[in-house]
Amino acid sequence: MTPAIAAASALPATLTASGTVSGGEAILFAVVALLTVGCGIGLLTARRAVIAAVSMIMIMLGLAVLYIAGEAPFLGITQVVVYTGAVMTLVLFVIMLVGVGGDEPIAAHSTATKGLAALFGAGLIVVLSAVVWRTVFPAATGLADGDAATPQTLAAVLFGDHVVTMELTGLLLIIAAVGALTLTHRQRVRPRPTQRDRVEAKMRAYAETGAHPGQKPMPGVYAATNTAAAPALAASGEALEESIPRVLRVRGQDLELSDVSPEMGAAQRAGRITSREDASVGRSGMPAMPGAPAPDVVQPLAPAEAPADVADEPADPAAPAQKEEHK
Repeated sequence: MTPAIAAASALPATLTASGTVSGGEAILFAVVALLTVGCGIGLLTARRAVIAAVSMIMIMLGLAVLYIAGEAPFLGITQVVVYTGAVMTLVLFVIMLVGVGGDEPIAAHSTATKGLAALFGAGLIVVLSAVVWRTVFPAATGLADGDAATPQTLAAVLFGDHVVTMELTGLLLIIAAVGALTLTHRQRVRPRPTQRDRVEAKMRAYAETGAHPGQKPMPGVYAATNTAAAPALAASGEALEESIPRVLRVRGQDLELSDVSPEMGAAQRAGRITSREDASVGRSGMPAMPGAPAPDVVQPLAPAEAPADVADEPADPAAPAQKEEHK
């Protein structure tokens, strides 16, 4: 006997209606069982709740496959729809809603405690394996009646003989859903403000404290940086701290004017930010424009051009003298 045939003959087989064994279903059971056990180990050793929830979903899917392979399709589909599709999906949704920012705190254990736990687990595995290996299972009975456990038969029994029980169960589920909505509903303390209420509140704040009702200025943009933590400049040249987002100000990440533009900070401290000297180009001197005011230049108008017919006339001897005098 070859090793392959010996290994195949040693595989446990799934019982069929005639009491014979099927090696294909045994291989399917071995693969799915190993995956299910691996997911169970991952469930126990997971440091994050979302990984534990996903491992639990894989365990339930493995059980559903085993149910269907054992000729129990209704139980397998119920396992997928109810537990995997509803319960665990709801658990995973709650975990994602609460947050999965990092590893959850786990109590520290000593090396001796971990060693004892590992030794206990290994001993338990050995004992269970020995019990299963030495157990002699009796011959299977009642396999012919298993064909009646179909979804059609179960539906006829549930919604025929136990219709009142099913209706009461549905009513209980509806009451539970309504109760969950009622408990999670937040009663509003004050009415929802409308656009008119917001406008009136801004105007009252302007009348009482002088807060400007318009939109706040945007953060400043300078040659050295374009960060949102830099303040903007008003028309008068002062730095507007309100232009920096509130989050940055609360965190203390806002920048001073001297941090992004030292020369403008020095000019602001000296009180000459709106009239900063600029030797290259003279500016108009308008608010928030640096440099000295533009000089007043008196420039005479150019003489009007003579008509074309006048150009053909003989030149006047006094014309050059008038041009020199005009210059």
